[in-house]
Amino acid sequence: MYRKIIVCVAFILLLSSFGFHHSYVTGPFSPKTKSAEAASVTQYKTTANLNLRTSASTKGKIILTIPKGKTVQYISKSGTWYKVKYKTKTGYASSKYLTKVQAKLDIEKMKNLGKSEQVILVTNKTAASNKATIQAFEKTNGKWKRTYTLSGVIGKKGMTSSKKEGDMKTPTGKYTLGTAFYRSTVPTTKLSKKKITADSVWVDDSKSPLYNTWQSKSKTKGQWTSAENMNISQYDVGFVINYNTKRTPYKGSAIFFHVEGKSGYTAGCVATSKSNVNKILSWVKPAKNPVIIMTPEADMAKY
Repeated sequence: MYRKIIVCVAFILLLSSFGFHHSYVTGPFSPKTKSAEAASVTQYKTTANLNLRTSASTKGKIILTIPKGKTVQYISKSGTWYKVKYKTKTGYASSKYLTKVQAKLDIEKMKNLGKSEQVILVTNKTAASNKATIQAFEKTNGKWKRTYTLSGVIGKKGMTSSKKEGDMKTPTGKYTLGTAFYRSTVPTTKLSKKKITADSVWVDDSKSPLYNTWQSKSKTKGQWTSAENMNISQYDVGFVINYNTKRTPYKGSAIFFHVEGKSGYTAGCVATSKSNVNKILSWVKPAKNPVIIMTPEADMAKY
């Protein structure tokens, strides 16, 4: 009996050492900071024909000569030598003949932004993923800068280019920002604002003439058979994403940027922490024609 107890205690201690904590049982693992921005790869370009050697010295055997103007991947530093990877070969090269390559911002890969000088870019790794990275970019004096990189969640079933009512997917595309909403504390924002009350609903009945609009429940009774209650904690603060503004039946409704709940996904909206939502709202400048773009990473160049 004592031997069994000792074995069990040892096993529990071993699990703890590997990071298996109570949170794995009580809820989903959500690495808020780490998932927001993947580690970047540092690259250098050769400024002359450069020997790649087996050690950090001119005494090291030459593996090959890298032509001028080629890009190498940085691994580590040893004095004035860099350990780098070129194609399939790894070795050491003198830093004297290497210049750092400035990585392009995601926004700089996009060519169809029109007059927009503020962009909220929401991406996921694959179309089916419901975990998202939210980046906020602003263009000043002709140059783009990234203001925020935030973690968030989207539709339970990821993103889609053919949104349907109730499909639990976030619509891809580029959209303008609509009305900001709040339940109690008025947010600091230059967007138009509207307070949510116990009477606030968003009509999601595709057969109703009020489809995809914010309405008073008491005043529109009998004009729809289904509508979303807006007086919930996830809508403490946020803004409307101007999706399906033509209100095409069954194409999807109530797409918002709002506060993240506990489920780890949404029904089709974009969500992040309350503090992050307020950051974005206070940052937005209508004069800069802000838009929100929602797309899998592989499709960013389409915009």
